[in-house]
Amino acid sequence: MLVISYSGGFGGAERVLIDCAGSLDSECCLACPEGPLAQRGRARGVRVFPLPRRSLNLRASARDRLLTPQRLAGHAREVRSLRRSLDPDLVVAWGMRSAIACLAGARSGPPIAFQHNDLLPGPIIGALVRAVAARAGVVIVPSHTVADDLDPRRRLRGRLRVVYPGVDVDEGTIAQAPSQPPEVIVLGALVRWKRPDLALEICALARRRSPDLRIRFVGAPLDAEDPIIAQLRERARHPDLAGAVEFAGTTDDPHLALSRATCLLHCASREPFGLAVLEALAAGRPAIAPNAGGPTEIVDGSCGSLYPPGDAAAAAQALLDILADPVRAAAMGSAGRRRARIHFDRSRTQAGFASAVRPLVRVPEAAAVAPEALALVTVTHNSERELEALLDSVDRHLPGARVVVVDCASRDRSVEVARRRSSVVSMALAENVGFGRACNQGLRAVPGPVAIVVNPDVELLDDSLRSLAAEALRADRPPRLLAPLVLSTDGARQDSVHPAPGSGADLLSALIPPALAPGQSGVACAPWKSRAPRRVGWAVGCALVAQTDLLRRLGPFDETLFLYGEDLDLGLRAAQDGVETWFWPLARVLHHQAHSTSRAFGGEPFQLLAQARHDVVRRRLGPRLGTLDDAVQAFTFASRWTLKRALGRPAERERHQLEALTRARSTARAHRGGAPVTHPRADRSDQDR
Repeated sequence: MLVISYSGGFGGAERVLIDCAGSLDSECCLACPEGPLAQRGRARGVRVFPLPRRSLNLRASARDRLLTPQRLAGHAREVRSLRRSLDPDLVVAWGMRSAIACLAGARSGPPIAFQHNDLLPGPIIGALVRAVAARAGVVIVPSHTVADDLDPRRRLRGRLRVVYPGVDVDEGTIAQAPSQPPEVIVLGALVRWKRPDLALEICALARRRSPDLRIRFVGAPLDAEDPIIAQLRERARHPDLAGAVEFAGTTDDPHLALSRATCLLHCASREPFGLAVLEALAAGRPAIAPNAGGPTEIVDGSCGSLYPPGDAAAAAQALLDILADPVRAAAMGSAGRRRARIHFDRSRTQAGFASAVRPLVRVPEAAAVAPEALALVTVTHNSERELEALLDSVDRHLPGARVVVVDCASRDRSVEVARRRSSVVSMALAENVGFGRACNQGLRAVPGPVAIVVNPDVELLDDSLRSLAAEALRADRPPRLLAPLVLSTDGARQDSVHPAPGSGADLLSALIPPALAPGQSGVACAPWKSRAPRRVGWAVGCALVAQTDLLRRLGPFDETLFLYGEDLDLGLRAAQDGVETWFWPLARVLHHQAHSTSRAFGGEPFQLLAQARHDVVRRRLGPRLGTLDDAVQAFTFASRWTLKRALGRPAERERHQLEALTRARSTARAHRGGAPVTHPRADRSDQDR
């Protein structure tokens, strides 16, 4: 399940998102801007793919109104790219803007659920939101108020589901007595439509009869550029409120913030639900809220007071009535806790969300290989942090699978990390023997029929490697090397599989950048873009799956290669031995890329990469194809450099690649007929082209 959120803040809707993220058995990923929501998601174990941060203001200024279509179009491009890369079983568009990005113009792809959290802001946007809602597989709303606003004519029929947000009510905790002097709390984001300005006026009126009353705002603006808090502070300095107003900022514990208050004051007259009102009931505090919108579905006379929307005098009187009768206030608090527990428990929210979206989820074919039948082999060198993440992901997605860790003389705690896990076979080598030799040693310790070679900076996103292991064991297919889809941390596909050097597709990719090649020719040039399994020339060695016996027979890696080129060499040797390499995008992993070499070399080691490819191609395919491959690589780098320069884009990488290739060819000519070229024995534990 991929959840898309335009906002990276953390308000009530985002709190519900985090609650619902784990409501299905399937893995959940979240795409949102960096910020509090991303932090909460990661803390819950949710994989986060960062999106650019954009202003949340649609109509705050003429500039915002002009830029809104551009912002939505950019968001839509990012969503399409993620959907193509991840191919999720279900997309959940969290909010109106993400629904527009996901559903406007969409013709194919995974099913889409629309979590609609707000009241429609106006007729034009309302018409657009209703149009995209009609295309969603299911529309989930937090209240009947939102349902009536979105679908007044009941056109969505059975596809519209009301799922109330929920809270936890600890039955063993008794709400403590409020603090003195009396304090009213305003809880939630400081945005204009929630009318925090009205809260100040209400308290100013109430202080005429209860001068020791204080008001405390717990929350912050969603947009850091919004001047609202400065305007509120200016009003709070007036004599009728001076010294009685506190701006406490956001909190991770609303229950604690509410425990010192006498009651909650809510002022939004167009509130879609009112999670802050529900939090007050759960904390045993009466709620004073407008008699409109979502709060009317939460509060009744037993636990709070409802006043005419915008009526400061009526709200002030309700507040004074609660202050004047502490016994009644305590009874209202107890009734509120009972009401929250019975009607708005968090588990009901999660069950309701799961029930709404589960019919849309594609049921994957059962994996035929038990985790115990496969083993992962990884080679570490100062890879403590990366190894920890890899092993955590294996424990989560492939519990029972064996992991063989071969450590090449790490100076950090890599060996300790491996030995703490009962599922890990740890082999600590006294020296850095190189990736190929270390990996081959690890394969000798694999007990099962399927081996998965992975870099330590790889993480599993789900259990899809089980299906790839089943594919490797198929009796009706010849043994093959299988490469899963490899994703970057931003969700983009990595160029992890390639055409064979000197092939037609390889030559075409030199002439036409893969991004510009249309249709099947583009997939042939850049096979990592394929959505279906396909044969390729070779695969980058960050993640490879095959029968254990096949890998042992192939080596799998040439131990004379210490640094780079091992994966290309394996693909070419396998092809000469009649073993095909296949890209299998139905399985996927995440790769952080070059964790060890970037530290060792301070960046991409272009010279070593170019030298390794030059040597491997000449050794396996002969001098003629080796010369052709050098020419193709040179043309590729030169043409890309020229094109990027013409477009005004950075082209330093292509220039370095071209210079490195030129030096590699010169070095090879100097050694031709003499001693073989050797490479420095630098730190190395991952396979990156």
